Amino acid sequence: MNVLLLAAFLAVPVMLFFGGLSDRIGRKKIFVGGTIAIAIYAVPYFWLMSQGSVLALIVAMVIGFSIIWSSYGSVLGTLFAESFSANVRYTGISLGYQIGAALVGGPAPLIATALLVAYNYIAVAGFVVFCAAVSLVAISFAQEMRGKDLDA
Repeated sequence: MNVLLLAAFLAVPVMLFFGGLSDRIGRKKIFVGGTIAIAIYAVPYFWLMSQGSVLALIVAMVIGFSIIWSSYGSVLGTLFAESFSANVRYTGISLGYQIGAALVGGPAPLIATALLVAYNYIAVAGFVVFCAAVSLVAISFAQEMRGKDLDA
């Protein structure tokens, strides 16, 4: 089975789990936990990817994409929606997401490739950790909106 299909297949129940958990403990906590997990897993992920082993590749992808990415990816849309009042929600989400994607998401593969060529996978992992740190700073300004009336 294709590794990406396996990771995607496993991600579905994991996302449902984290989505349900976020209803109980809050989106912000799940997002923070997932972001910290990404930062911790960055070096092991790239190390596993550099081993040239199919088994290491499968382990890296399943842990990275099926579990860790799913933890924060499952709450991202709801977290964004809860961050804005109803009258500006669509504009706020779209503007924030698109600016972030243009400034960091678009050039991220180029930055990672340049770091890999100039240094090694540790530098790429450092870039991932830096992005995670920026996310943690940004989320520290967000309010937990679980259980609050979003139409008020």
